[in-house]
Amino acid sequence: MSKKLPHSSPIRNLTIFYTASLSAVAFLSIMGQLVVQRMLTQQQQNLEIVSLIEKRQTLCQQMIKHTMRMKLEPSRENRQELQQLIMAWKDSGEALNQAAENVEDFSQTQQRVLQQKISTIEPAGVEMREAASQMMQEGIREKRLGFSEPPIDVIKQSPIARLLKEEQTLMKGLDDISQWYNQEVIAGITQLKQMEYGLLGLMLFVLLLEGILVFRPAVMKIQDTLSQLKIALHESKVASQKLAIEKSQSEQLLLNILPQPIAQRLKQSQATSNINADILIADAFNDTTVMFADIVGFTDLSSRIPPQELVNLLNQIFSRFDLLAESYNLEKIKTIGDAYMVVGGLPSPRADHAIAIASMALEMIDAIAQFNLDTGENFQIRIGINSGSVVAGVIGLRKFIYDLWGDTVNIASRMESHGAPGLVHVTKDTYILLKNVFILEKRGLISVKGKGEMETYWLKGKINPA
Repeated sequence: MSKKLPHSSPIRNLTIFYTASLSAVAFLSIMGQLVVQRMLTQQQQNLEIVSLIEKRQTLCQQMIKHTMRMKLEPSRENRQELQQLIMAWKDSGEALNQAAENVEDFSQTQQRVLQQKISTIEPAGVEMREAASQMMQEGIREKRLGFSEPPIDVIKQSPIARLLKEEQTLMKGLDDISQWYNQEVIAGITQLKQMEYGLLGLMLFVLLLEGILVFRPAVMKIQDTLSQLKIALHESKVASQKLAIEKSQSEQLLLNILPQPIAQRLKQSQATSNINADILIADAFNDTTVMFADIVGFTDLSSRIPPQELVNLLNQIFSRFDLLAESYNLEKIKTIGDAYMVVGGLPSPRADHAIAIASMALEMIDAIAQFNLDTGENFQIRIGINSGSVVAGVIGLRKFIYDLWGDTVNIASRMESHGAPGLVHVTKDTYILLKNVFILEKRGLISVKGKGEMETYWLKGKINPA
């Protein structure tokens, strides 16, 4: 099967259109500047020709004036001035013709009209120059020969009459050219404004198209992206909250298994080491007190009642013990069957570890008695306590548990197993720590498995109960 060619993305199309529109605007701006420059050049040429026309009109008036003066006073100075004016008149006519021929930006129609108007006044200009020259020569002869005024009919055919006639024709033609140029200038200015407005309108139209075809879809795309981002952020926030809740629950579960300092060290150890590496957290504590509690007759009880009911009873009893351990800020280590193990003095050392354990032990006796009253059962517990040094920590790879090791732990277990129902059995080491606060009764020497004979005591109560 042939694969379909992927369509160009909308963003790519918008980018192409945006680039093309900007290029069009730049092209139009350049073309507009060229047209404006061309029109300004044309207007400059128009002004130059108008200036030549005005200069020619001024020269025409001066030639009439000096010709009449030459007639009245044919002096050498007047003749020289008139001769200079005739030369200037000739030069201005040539300059006007040359300027008209050199107009580059006129249309063919405009050039044709201009040439026609100039050709109309050109004979009058030549005739006027010749009449002025003839007038200058006649004035010289009359001065030399002393002629009187000629008759009126002769004057009509004289150079003065010709001069005045051609002056009238010439001034009319120059006025006509000047007026025509003024109209062309006004038309050029109007065309320039139209070009400016047209270019501005075209640029606004292109910008409007950009807004409709480029910016509006881009803004909509941005809004859609922001909406999606908002949804994603909300989902991320919800997921983060769920993750935080799950993390909190996981940490709480971890804290229910391990002490808080140990849990923190375990997380740091797993974060910085291989997940499959052996975990070893082992700390030595010299001043601790360990307590074991065991339910009397539990084995016989388990054979008489269903397991579910048995577990339910154990849960109620151990839950009360947990509350006591929490109230005394002691560390519950574990339960093994019907045995309950708790320690004082770790993971955070404390000076009253033995006192706290002893106080909890006495309240555990009271808690069992209250439980029997509440449930109608007849449970009893044996409790054994020993004080000394231990090693506490976490070992292994899976199913971590905070545990204790050492001879102090073993002796505490022996105190429980060699104890009596409803009593708290303690070693001499624990007695030394408690004797100033609690009432203790000497039991005497007993034979302890693996330790031989040991002197032990019964914990009876506090000396000054609160």
